[in-house]
Amino acid sequence: MKPTTGQKVFGVFNAGSLLLFCVLCVYPLVLVTALSFNDGADAMRGGIYLWPRVWSLENYRTVLKENRIITSALISVYRTVVGAGLSVILNALFAYALTKRDLPGRRFFLWFILVPMYFGGGIIPYFLVCKALGLINNILVYVLPAIFGPFYILLIRVGLLDVPASLEESAKMDGAGYGTIFFRIYFPLSGPILATVALLSGLGHWNDWFDGTVLVLTSRLWPLQTLLLHIIQGADIMSFFKGRNIAMAGSYLKKTPITVESLKMAMLVLTVAPVVLLYPFLQRYYIKGVMVGSLKG
Repeated sequence: MKPTTGQKVFGVFNAGSLLLFCVLCVYPLVLVTALSFNDGADAMRGGIYLWPRVWSLENYRTVLKENRIITSALISVYRTVVGAGLSVILNALFAYALTKRDLPGRRFFLWFILVPMYFGGGIIPYFLVCKALGLINNILVYVLPAIFGPFYILLIRVGLLDVPASLEESAKMDGAGYGTIFFRIYFPLSGPILATVALLSGLGHWNDWFDGTVLVLTSRLWPLQTLLLHIIQGADIMSFFKGRNIAMAGSYLKKTPITVESLKMAMLVLTVAPVVLLYPFLQRYYIKGVMVGSLKG
């Protein structure tokens, strides 16, 4: 059946709209990357839109020589790896328990995770709870409060229900306990769902700046996003990069390959690059996991 004229017009309009939306999303990243690889003094002249005019790596050399930036990057990597790993394992265990109809208090636990999905306590109660637990100015504040997520638990539960019950029954006949059944059967067969949770949790940890801003008062414990926010929002970047030959905006006569804006662009690229590089490898698991949840849900 041939498409009608209206369908063709809609197809062209739909494709054009999606292409325009894609350009609007990608272009800022392209511009920031071009400015980060361009000579700082040359970039102050303007006119850079897609490609560096004068290539230079001085911005990245300067950023990577700062110990505070390296420390913040290591903290971000720590909270992303540890936080996402614990989130996957513990949420999966919780979800596995909820698949058992004979679980005592099962309905209570279902409501226990459903209510927080729609109602939150707010910032002040969250701060007071973290303070009572001794997590203020503690690196564990990046990991412990974010381990359990109601959405993650429900998503994994849907994926676990897709595993044939006959596998568990056969394992029980062979004398396997719940722990063995979970880690030997359910965990390996739930790869797409678990990869989806790992990706979502990891992105949440890597992009989070709130916890470092509100719950950590010591700058040496800030993650990379909080440090970047502090610099972009008007911190004294000249004192931050003390000892470096950095030109301020408007200092066109000062010939230096490094400027305040070029350093900001380089830091932005360094914070986004890990996500951009890893996402293509995890995309297929993410799409499959989300589709499984949508079909079962």
